[in-house]
Amino acid sequence: MKQINFKQIISLLILQIILFFSSGCFDVKREIQMNPDGSGMENIYVTLDKEFFERMTTLAQSDVSGKWKNRADSLNNDAMIEAHINADMMRIGGTSVKEIKVTSNPDGTKDIYLQYHFDDPQVLLKVEKECTYAWSNQLNVWFSTLRFQYEEDDLLFKLTTRKAERSFNDELMNSVFSPMYPNKKLTYVITFPFDVKESNASISSGRTLTWDMSFETIMFNQQIDTASLVKDPSLELTYAEKIDRSVGKVSQKDNPLIRVQVYNRNKEPVKIGTGVVLKDGLLVTNFQLMNLIEGAGYFSVILPSDSLAGIDDMKENDLDQKQDLVFLRYGSADKFKPIKYASVSSVKYGDKVKLFYYPNTLSSVVYSMDGVMTASKKWTKNTGIIEIKPNKPISLEGGAVFTEAGDFLGMITKAYEGEVGKIYLVPAEYIKAQIPK
Repeated sequence: MKQINFKQIISLLILQIILFFSSGCFDVKREIQMNPDGSGMENIYVTLDKEFFERMTTLAQSDVSGKWKNRADSLNNDAMIEAHINADMMRIGGTSVKEIKVTSNPDGTKDIYLQYHFDDPQVLLKVEKECTYAWSNQLNVWFSTLRFQYEEDDLLFKLTTRKAERSFNDELMNSVFSPMYPNKKLTYVITFPFDVKESNASISSGRTLTWDMSFETIMFNQQIDTASLVKDPSLELTYAEKIDRSVGKVSQKDNPLIRVQVYNRNKEPVKIGTGVVLKDGLLVTNFQLMNLIEGAGYFSVILPSDSLAGIDDMKENDLDQKQDLVFLRYGSADKFKPIKYASVSSVKYGDKVKLFYYPNTLSSVVYSMDGVMTASKKWTKNTGIIEIKPNKPISLEGGAVFTEAGDFLGMITKAYEGEVGKIYLVPAEYIKAQIPK
């Protein structure tokens, strides 16, 4: 795993405290002021009391590795904490730090204040994710998502926080701090640039909404904070996704796709791609995805639950570079809908098809879109490729296409270069013939 130096450890500890631990022992308030263009400012206020330092001491004394002792010791130098919080924040694109101040109080507590500008709402999650990377299990699991969607004059805000334990699963740390989780809370105060029609906020005052969540909810459960806003029709919101009624979500039981995580030789995540589940425990994905690092990396399968499944050793006939195929066998108790294979001869020009794809590979949600078959073309000497035109232009890295009858027609590939606006498939009947025995 990537090695973190002492300076990083200091600042990452403070930022983890800021973003995740909460009131009483961890008094935390995140005040976010948003502008119409998606930029804004965040103020973060944190108070660390005596109980926090007592538990940190207990954790440091219980840890034979010494890593928690180093982290506990690093809290004693306020100037160093300020300097390295600033250094870490400057590494995150789209931020501009305005003020950092750490104050040691006579009663043994510490107050931390951080103010910074952000260019885009997603930066809020990047700060949360990147600045706590060394404290996590260092896998590419995002437990917070932030979305804006609009339709005509309606703008929908949705912040989801779900099971941080998937990223922060240090048993020793949790054993020391978990007794406090149910009674501690993290507060979001967000001032929006548009009028609020309705929300599930605990406090609402004009355009300013307040949400609270306990640390137990953050770690082990889920909370979804929502608001319906009145969009200014004259503004083009580049950070918001337009609701397209031609695109629909696919239920988990009908989901034919699964995510594949690619790591480099240092076991750092570098890419998430899409696999098509052919049967329980077997998927096919793109050779181009797996060959990003010329075979020098490692791979995992991310299940719909966002947990990881290991991959069995690969064999020579698992790879078909010319047709952009890789077969992977993985361990999981999850059940997927069985696939029926369509032949190229069973479809013709103009036949309707349905595309299944991840609009965001960090999410387990699969979407679908309609399209039509437009051609069948030669690819290699002995194999062909299927050409599909989706209902609207879209660039996809992996996915699956099915006929109107629900039969698997092929896997999306970017290895074939064709017309702009068209999508190309490795035929399902070819994939079926190449499944390793």
